[in-house]
Amino acid sequence: MKISFLGQGFEDKSVDAVGNYLMNFLCQEGFESFTGISAFASESGVYGLAHYLNTAKSNFKNLNLIVGVDLEGTSKEALEEILDLNINGYIFYQKEQPVFHPKIYLFEGAKEFKLIIGSSNLTRGGLFTNVESSVLIEFNSSDKEGLTLLSELKGYYKSLFDFSDPNLFKISPNVIADFYADGIIPDETTRRNNFHKIAIAVSSQANTVAKKAGIQKRTTAKVPSSFATKPRRTTTTAVASVTPQTNTQPIITPVVQLPQPRVLVWQKLSLSNSDAQNVPTGTAITANLKLSQARFKVNNAIIDQTTYFRNQVFNNLTWVQTKPNNNSYEEAFCPFDVTIVGNPIGTFTLKLSHDPVRIAGQGNTPTWLHWGNAILPFLQQTNITGRTLNLYQTNQSFSIEIV
Repeated sequence: MKISFLGQGFEDKSVDAVGNYLMNFLCQEGFESFTGISAFASESGVYGLAHYLNTAKSNFKNLNLIVGVDLEGTSKEALEEILDLNINGYIFYQKEQPVFHPKIYLFEGAKEFKLIIGSSNLTRGGLFTNVESSVLIEFNSSDKEGLTLLSELKGYYKSLFDFSDPNLFKISPNVIADFYADGIIPDETTRRNNFHKIAIAVSSQANTVAKKAGIQKRTTAKVPSSFATKPRRTTTTAVASVTPQTNTQPIITPVVQLPQPRVLVWQKLSLSNSDAQNVPTGTAITANLKLSQARFKVNNAIIDQTTYFRNQVFNNLTWVQTKPNNNSYEEAFCPFDVTIVGNPIGTFTLKLSHDPVRIAGQGNTPTWLHWGNAILPFLQQTNITGRTLNLYQTNQSFSIEIV
């Protein structure tokens, strides 16, 4: 059994934020079931995790979420986001005074188990920016101590894990409507305003105290861009072409502009030492990342890495043959926004190279990404071995996030 402390929000990077681990584990193979139990859930929290839960559908047999609705901590929109996921979602609600307050995230496989227990709710702040403390417990199917702990957890919450508890309500449009009509759950605006009022009151009091006591400002953690933000509609106005008439005003037609979606076009789990440029002293670094298959799926089919990157992902770049004696070798340059473990380090123009000749001798990977001297120091000082690299595309823009 391996037990690790997960702290977040107490410093500005929060590498060990619970949200980072949930995103990572949901994309891994080897797990059959995920169960999340959270006191509160917000629209932004569920939406940000939605991509990873949808990704998990290709590997997991069961995806379960149970959320509480006490203290107006869970919004109607959050429940609607869970409903849209088409997974096994429930509300736990009792009329009695005690608050339903657990935060449990359990991943179960045939051979390994990962359990996170702590204070992180299924909200954007709870997963990343709030000051939270949790423990990650990892064990395999032969670990008696770990299996005993799992048995105790499931034994105590038996009626939750087998979904037989009379205070569980399967999330459906009618259930959401009834809970909202009865005033048990607020809409997202009301939920935010309630917390905003508390925050303003606390902040106002804190400012007064700070002036007297000399309390220092503190840098707070940020949510990584790999945890998606739900697009909000922005409205601009445009004057329509009209025929002037007496005593009439031009018709103002609202034009709704929606942000372009960001698409995960490749992911590599558990970067190797070579990928991370983390090699023993005296060993030459490769300074590149081979864009391999990595068992990444598009439309439920594993990609063909020999053509996928050159002919689909980066097809619109300008590819140039730069080696006079090698007609198959091509290069292109592309700007990437790069974020490493929650820390945005900037935009870098990186070289891509493609050569079908590599298929036979370079692990069947003809397309390489070359890190370049500007970004190598960031990779080496952070030690990203074992972490996950996500490659995103928005229109013709690209971003790399290592989580």
